[in-house]
Amino acid sequence: AKDQAGCRMLQHKLDEGNAEVVAAIFGEVLKHCAELMMDPFGNYFCQKLMETCSVQQLQLILDKVSGALVKISLNMHGARAVQKLIDVVCNTSLVPRLVAALEGAVVSLTKDPNGNHVVQRCLEAFPVEAHAFIFRAVACDVVDVASHRHGC
Repeated sequence: AKDQAGCRMLQHKLDEGNAEVVAAIFGEVLKHCAELMMDPFGNYFCQKLMETCSVQQLQLILDKVSGALVKISLNMHGARAVQKLIDVVCNTSLVPRLVAALEGAVVSLTKDPNGNHVVQRCLEAFPVEAHAFIFRAVACDVVDVASHRHGC
């Protein structure tokens, strides 16, 4: 998944839809999910995989990456994968888990060229009742965020 040809081949395997193959790929990718989300090619594969995941599989991904989710969000490639994760969990019971993983870092994410896209995607995709963690964090540092080139 970390080179262009392998990434494309694995994406085609997902498209073929063989349940056994998809399950085997998921099992292996899960072990390296955080690393792959930040990889120039692996992030595309992770995004494709997340689109095919069940809620239970998404929960396993969150279990694996939640401790590194802020670091992943600050990475150029990782931010794209996290935005996809936000998109696929936004209508599930997993939103509070994702919020909890990002909650302590909203201001630093907001002020980062990659992380600010993650915060914006939370505001676009999450239900309104899940926005409070962003508003609380920004309210505590409103001058700092508002005067920063990425935060404003």
